Amino acid sequence: MIRSLLRPAPLALLLCGVAAAPLAMAHPSLVRATPAADATVAPASQIELQFSERVMPRVTRIELSMDHGRMKMAVPTAAQDISEDGRSLRARLAKPLAAGDYALQWRAVGQDSHPITGTYRFTVK
Repeated sequence: MIRSLLRPAPLALLLCGVAAAPLAMAHPSLVRATPAADATVAPASQIELQFSERVMPRVTRIELSMDHGRMKMAVPTAAQDISEDGRSLRARLAKPLAAGDYALQWRAVGQDSHPITGTYRFTVK
């Protein structure tokens, strides 16, 4: 009798593990960006990235650089803030971006504390 009671226990543990696996593997992903990847845009004074889940404000950020020939020049942001819902990062620039090619690197850390990074390019005309 005891033996028959113990058989469902490993099965229940296995099912719990399988059900929890997608939650443990979830990471924030970039859902939308303004300016968008590979876009050509008018001069902008703000960049906004929207993620699939809440991100941690202290460790989620962007780094923007402008291509100038073979050199890359860092473009400082005036402020970077997370929206009230925790899913969007807004970076305000001190002045609108000048015409040129830009590379944006982002780093987002979700509730699971694993950093996810990405890069994309856009052009300002």
